[in-house]
Amino acid sequence: MIHCGKPMIKGFFKIEKRGIPTRGASLEYPVSTFYEGDNKLCEVPVDTTLGYYCSECGMLIGVFPVTHPTGFAGKYNQDIDDNIDILPKKVCVECGAEIDLDYPRCPFCGHIYEAI
Repeated sequence: MIHCGKPMIKGFFKIEKRGIPTRGASLEYPVSTFYEGDNKLCEVPVDTTLGYYCSECGMLIGVFPVTHPTGFAGKYNQDIDDNIDILPKKVCVECGAEIDLDYPRCPFCGHIYEAI
């Protein structure tokens, strides 16, 4: 969306808070986040900030000097190696199933590996 170029009104941009109802209390959280496509890049922990509004085209802009990054943006946006968390495997001596090395018991046959 492109601004029409008319002078904007300066004011306060207030983030609404939503609540999660719980027993006897309500947990509140800010709802203002920034997305690039489907990727959430940052969220805003403040509830009031400087803002600008154009009464001609309806554009509302908030200035958020403090944000918390939640994703990868720009030069850091690259393919993440999904294999980094794969553990080495071992073969169960009872049933021959391939299982993660850190399993103390085979999930298929129940064989227990004793610590030496």
